[in-house]
Amino acid sequence: MENRTGKNEKIKSIDKVLDLLEFLSINEQEIGITEINKKLHMGLSTVHRILTTLKSRGYVIQNQQTTKYRLGIKLFELGCAVQSTRRLVEITKPYLKQLSQSTNETANLAILEGKEVIYLDTVESIEILRTEIMAGTKTPAHCTALGKVLLAFISDREFESLYKSDEPLSSLTSKSISSLEELKKRLKKVKEQGYGVDIEEYKIGVNCIGVPIFGRNGEAIAAISITGPASRFTIDEMEKVKDKLMTISKEISNQFLD
Repeated sequence: MENRTGKNEKIKSIDKVLDLLEFLSINEQEIGITEINKKLHMGLSTVHRILTTLKSRGYVIQNQQTTKYRLGIKLFELGCAVQSTRRLVEITKPYLKQLSQSTNETANLAILEGKEVIYLDTVESIEILRTEIMAGTKTPAHCTALGKVLLAFISDREFESLYKSDEPLSSLTSKSISSLEELKKRLKKVKEQGYGVDIEEYKIGVNCIGVPIFGRNGEAIAAISITGPASRFTIDEMEKVKDKLMTISKEISNQFLD
């Protein structure tokens, strides 16, 4: 039953776009609309519309003399982004394991996407009572330590494009940051001290401390954190691991300077 549902949920127009891109990828030479029409059995108008859209987004390039098409640089950029993320995970994995083993808590890696953080990797605590966050999980940036350290190091212009002055902040718990003014004050402090905390702001009973990872140009490309139950991972415990976390952050960051 699930397989049949999956097939029915396929979007045909996207299928056609992917077929066209894959066809262009296996041809070293530029390809014309008529040839694409014959090889992929798509209508000429459909091929034209898809190519026009892909061209406007940089995914294909049209030779103005021959009017034929080839793949654009955008796909290469996406490939580089995937490769960069993979390298980030590979580099940080041993450090996450080290942090989890030394603290008996869960260690996380995340990046900022808009107003959310996406968890790329986690190493769970061996304790029975532990925080469980799966890779791929998205959370509001302003409610998490990871999100706050990443927001603290973006430009004012980028921050203003994300958070409008009249836009309320979502509160996940009674301890969540609820106003833009409060968030700005908190981010200023985070930037000054080099780390951020989440004291039951994302989830009651869960505490977290996070630090940024910096890239070659000094931008915060990701963040790592330690998360644990508030009953065990208290404010005092977070203070104890703070220096170790910041040292590891510098070690990871140094690997992106090469």
